[in-house]
Amino acid sequence: MSLLSRLALENRDRLRHSRTARQLIARTLFIKMGKARSDASATDIARSIVELCRIARIAQTEELMLTIEAEIQRRIKALEGRPLDWGEWTPSWNTGQIEKAMVLKPWVSERERGVVFVSFEYQWARLMGMAKLPEFARRYALIVAPSWSPPHTIETTLFPALYPDSRIFTIISNVMDVRILPRLSKKFCVVPLIASNWVNPDLYQPVPFAEKTIDIVMLAGFGIYKRHFALFQALRDLPPTVTVVLVGQAVQGRTAKTLYEEARLYGVQDRFELRENISDEALTRTLAQAKVSIILSNQEGSCVAVVEAMAADTPVGIYEDAIIGSGAFINQHTGRFFKREGLGAQLRDFLAAAESYTPRQWMMENGVGCHQGSAALNRALKDAALQTGEEWTRDLVVHHLRPDPILLRPEDRAALDSEYEEIRSRFGVRIGRT
Repeated sequence: MSLLSRLALENRDRLRHSRTARQLIARTLFIKMGKARSDASATDIARSIVELCRIARIAQTEELMLTIEAEIQRRIKALEGRPLDWGEWTPSWNTGQIEKAMVLKPWVSERERGVVFVSFEYQWARLMGMAKLPEFARRYALIVAPSWSPPHTIETTLFPALYPDSRIFTIISNVMDVRILPRLSKKFCVVPLIASNWVNPDLYQPVPFAEKTIDIVMLAGFGIYKRHFALFQALRDLPPTVTVVLVGQAVQGRTAKTLYEEARLYGVQDRFELRENISDEALTRTLAQAKVSIILSNQEGSCVAVVEAMAADTPVGIYEDAIIGSGAFINQHTGRFFKREGLGAQLRDFLAAAESYTPRQWMMENGVGCHQGSAALNRALKDAALQTGEEWTRDLVVHHLRPDPILLRPEDRAALDSEYEEIRSRFGVRIGRT
């Protein structure tokens, strides 16, 4: 039964991530959907958009993606002027609180808007429940942060169509999003920065290589897409002296017990230490103590864990064909790309060369970090404001991830307290975790 369970896990993963299989599944699902019924309710149309976005994320060709996007736009047009209940399809619907958000600039005047940043799609969807949304859009420029790539969701398609502003600034999760997001809405003004651009290197204290006590660290939630089983499979080809630490938390019913059960299928349940729900401080120490860090997912968003490891001066390995935004930062100085076969042997080679990498130095010398990210974001918004005749007399404050976006300097937080209160009293929404 153990062997059968292991094969089922591996075969399911191969099917899930086979380019040919995904393309066939996407085409089949798209054909089965058919055309939108003329008598469909607004809720049914919105649900169909959710499904079309899911199919678009599966699609493996640009041609198929464009076809699906065209159908999404037709259905959005059919919704014009019809009331919608966003709580029907948006998880954790709460119109009174947007936790993963910040004010980056206060409202200055009728000619100089403030700036509000909202991360994660389900969070910016909550803006649609705001009673005085047009007034909010007049007072604040909005920056959003998609969390996955490809970025197709109901929020990246329907939200911009309904949001009462002609321009919505958005960062990206992957370089491919630079061309995709403007197709989803002409309102999107893309700023080519990813969430990893806001890692704060000052929070990490690297240790000399000779003092590192962990060989391999894997920072990943326990979700199936993180593919812990690939590490368990590789551990069978590594000597038992290799120390491995897994860091993460339960996701969608997958717990620490789930990981141990999967590891048992490969006979390596006693070959790693699991650190669950640790503090930020413990996380940074763990990353600094590791010789190498690995990410084994095939597809996700920007994957901030890549740059977090780099800030701790720990090189990172990912698959060469993985769709991971932070892969843009992997090079001969910061880590390596794995091939699909023989991960165990590649990990041995990676460990043998680990001391030669200089990820933190490369990161600092190449402008990857919260200060440079905030400066680039500020330039983009300032240029856009001036080009449209708006004024710009006050810059954005610096923010970083810990792990949600927060303002970096305590004095900035204190100075913006009144703006947070103004938004709460005027619009009935609490921004951030205050």
